Amino acid sequence: MPTLVVFKDEELVRAVADLRLAPLRSVRPRHRERLMRTLLACLQNGFNATEVATRLHVHPQTVRYRLHQLEELFGERLYEPEARLELEMALTVWLTAPSPSSD
Repeated sequence: MPTLVVFKDEELVRAVADLRLAPLRSVRPRHRERLMRTLLACLQNGFNATEVATRLHVHPQTVRYRLHQLEELFGERLYEPEARLELEMALTVWLTAPSPSSD
């Protein structure tokens, strides 16, 4: 259901996603995707490093390291309920849909 809602107006959703994920622009593309996948897993698992590590097949300390990087990029906004919902939707768009432009 969330995917259907997110893709109802794909152009608008992409614009919002681009805005919400703007702090990640400063990160190299390959590392950016790792951070995005880690952030999505954190949002979906209540920021539990052990659960996220299991889901991503990495060590919990790797998750904590990436989460620290994400905190530096996004600040306290990372933990605000409204921002978390927007981030989860934006990450779903960027990680599941083919990108219209290469980065």
